Amino acid sequence: MKWIVGVSIFVATALGWVATTTIPAATITPDEATLKYFPPETEAIAFVDVESLRDVPLVHDFMFQGPVTSVSPEIGGFVDSTGFDVRRDLDTVMIGRSGRDHLVVASARYDKFKAEQFLKDKGKDPETYLGRSIYHDNNAAIACLDGVILLGTDTAVKKAIDQITYPGALQLRTDLLDSIRTIEAGNQVWAVGNFSAQDLPAVAVRETPVLQILKTLRHGTYQMRIDKDVHARATGDFDDAESARNLSDMARGFIAVAKLQIAKQQPDFLQLLDGIDVRSNGSSVTVRVDESGDLLMKLQKARLQPHQLGQ
Repeated sequence: MKWIVGVSIFVATALGWVATTTIPAATITPDEATLKYFPPETEAIAFVDVESLRDVPLVHDFMFQGPVTSVSPEIGGFVDSTGFDVRRDLDTVMIGRSGRDHLVVASARYDKFKAEQFLKDKGKDPETYLGRSIYHDNNAAIACLDGVILLGTDTAVKKAIDQITYPGALQLRTDLLDSIRTIEAGNQVWAVGNFSAQDLPAVAVRETPVLQILKTLRHGTYQMRIDKDVHARATGDFDDAESARNLSDMARGFIAVAKLQIAKQQPDFLQLLDGIDVRSNGSSVTVRVDESGDLLMKLQKARLQPHQLGQ
């Protein structure tokens, strides 16, 4: 069941700015219907509005480049058995982390009976918990509810069922809800919460000065809006101002060196780098990204061309 959309958390921070004559941007309203599955100890939340993204031409071109069944035999088998197409029938994905436990809540239009039959045919015997069937797939636990699929660790899936079963179950912490309310309306992808180096892809690479700084990351937000272009802003708070300043300096230095190396050979990539701005303010760092959709499509086509020629 690896087809569930994943989200990687970016490092970043908030840049304070003043515009006394500007009307503040509208912010999102937390989706209580989905947030109810997450226990109060949840430390971080990420969200993807798949339904909204597939209506954006820039994203649509990427999503529908080939048949979903070609991704893997496992996904192909699931599609053939249930008729479920993640690109067409998946509406939203919300991911939460509580310590080592992770929970994915996917809102989707699917045939619950066919999905459970597919799991049974794969030899996944259900465990009944509070009247719900939980299937175990390697290290993951899966529960198929009406219009919702729960996927995560066994503990996380059971806690989600607890949350919707017991009246008066405690909800998310106020500070996490407050962070969600800072996300500007119109962003189809966002993430908020307390993060550590273990949440970042960098830890899987190797020990570097950057990784040492990332270990001081404590809290952050990320939001991305895709229309005809791509607009993203990541914010992250660190233990101290020195860590934030050093990370910001390293990032700007890397971008400056990259610009010098590709200025003549690859002007399109130079324009891409021009769309990235990194700044520090106290113990926080801000990363802003504004990229042309036309440029991204041009680079994507250039990347695919050698492969297509090889065919």
